[in-house]
Amino acid sequence: MLKKLSVISLIALALVSCAKTTSHSPAPEVMEFSAVASHTVVSVSVVHSLKSGIIATTNYPVDVPFVVEAVHYDPAKGIDSGESYMSAEKLEYNSESGKWMAQDAYFWPEKGNIVFYAGSPILPNVTVGVGNGVSAEWVIPNEESTQVDLCFSKVIENCESHSTAVPFVFRHALSFISFKARTLKQYSYSRTEGNLVQSNVITVVLDSVKINGILSKGYFTQEPAKWVVDDDSATQYVVYRSDTGLELGCNRYDSPILVELARMLLVPQTLLPEATITEWHHMAVRSSITDLSTGEIISDQTYTLPKTSTRPLTKVCERWKMDYKYTFRIAVGQEEDDTELTLAVTDWTETKEIILGDE
Repeated sequence: MLKKLSVISLIALALVSCAKTTSHSPAPEVMEFSAVASHTVVSVSVVHSLKSGIIATTNYPVDVPFVVEAVHYDPAKGIDSGESYMSAEKLEYNSESGKWMAQDAYFWPEKGNIVFYAGSPILPNVTVGVGNGVSAEWVIPNEESTQVDLCFSKVIENCESHSTAVPFVFRHALSFISFKARTLKQYSYSRTEGNLVQSNVITVVLDSVKINGILSKGYFTQEPAKWVVDDDSATQYVVYRSDTGLELGCNRYDSPILVELARMLLVPQTLLPEATITEWHHMAVRSSITDLSTGEIISDQTYTLPKTSTRPLTKVCERWKMDYKYTFRIAVGQEEDDTELTLAVTDWTETKEIILGDE
């Protein structure tokens, strides 16, 4: 079976073909490849920070290669007679041709089907094989910027009526977890009594946010797509932390402004009862009293009021499933008991809202 040729062999084949004036057999058809994505099955950043924006698009990054394993099933040999067709073949994007290419050229067999498995990223703990497809021992690091996505794809092509280019549509094996924060309301106010006006500028400043009791380790297999999670891997992750803090303000209509704190890629899991989110913030207060008749500032005081609160994540969500985005929104303010935690579930690119439980 003609399966692949090196570049030198291709040139030699072309020269021989040109030397012949007649031919009774068609030239072998070169196999082409593409990396595509749509809706919830979206490509991701592997070697870049999540803040690069690749994770939120529908374009597979051309600078991130992936590995392909393929098996050919010849109908003449029976359904269980699959033969290896591509073995751990690395596909890279060629900017000159605008195509994804392997080191060697592959050709379409005349008959039968080919099953392709593709996996990304290319790491020692990620393997791609016939049967299970992509499999990986996975540990989520603590630093958000070092978290990478785990992608997988499966394509079945008929050799006689195949696609122009084998379309690898990647899915995410991980869950996309986003955190956002806002103030509960506008707290600043002023009041006047006679010639005196009291002005109170009150700002909510977020200092730190952490999530606790999150399972960080697991083993993923593509066929069937599932995770076996390590129940003893409960970990704390820092969502946001700053020495200066993040001011949570309102727009000119006094409506709170929602601010994104972090994007994280975490292992899909059923959340533990001890899975919580804890936030620390403070109220920065400047209170002054001015005599309107003289313009004299009678009193001017500045002080802070530290606050903290903890909420169980299970109050709004019981599980995270692969290939979905869960956006936790926390609203904080003057009273610790007033802290609100809400959740929105969407597809990976936030183009479609999902009813919780219908993922």
